[in-house]
Amino acid sequence: RNSIKAATCCLNDHITKKMKTLTYFLALCLATTTLLFTGGKSCPHDPVLTVAAACHQVSGGQPMLELCTKTLHAAANDKADAVSSYAYRGAAAAVQSCVDTERAGSQLLRNPSLPKQLQAAYNHCIDRYGVAHKKINAIGQALYSCGFPKTFRQDCADAAAAIDDCARNLQAADPSSPLYKLALTGRELTAVTCSLALLGEAGH
Repeated sequence: RNSIKAATCCLNDHITKKMKTLTYFLALCLATTTLLFTGGKSCPHDPVLTVAAACHQVSGGQPMLELCTKTLHAAANDKADAVSSYAYRGAAAAVQSCVDTERAGSQLLRNPSLPKQLQAAYNHCIDRYGVAHKKINAIGQALYSCGFPKTFRQDCADAAAAIDDCARNLQAADPSSPLYKLALTGRELTAVTCSLALLGEAGH
């Protein structure tokens, strides 16, 4: 009994330490997001469009159009703006979506009665979102500096692929999971951001 009790205590201590590390990591990511995405950014030589025109150009359907318009709502006024400014706002929303999804995943994993299949799916999502988060940060940095590396398109593809991988696993495990809906939104935000960026200097 004593050995079982000791093993259980060690396991609980390990889980607690792991959750504290993840909480610290998410807090650090959120702080980085706040610092990086404060304000907007317009690159020279970009097309200047209204929010409505920009969103219509990059949206593949009504749901994406509505998400684009809602995301850029803070920029919505009578004045048109450079597409890179809109893309920058999209990147900020996409990074915040990463933070929200990672945090939601960590909270769901605290449920001791969570089925093993869902545990695996949530852990996989947190891992894949680590990749997506890094890539979207790189996209935001490129938009901020208006210096687009040759890897820009690949960063977009890698971010989308990481989120898609998470979403596929969640769909197979439990499509009703709140994490699945967050992943779908994150995928759309990434697509909107990259499409807006590629309308401007990033696409040349």
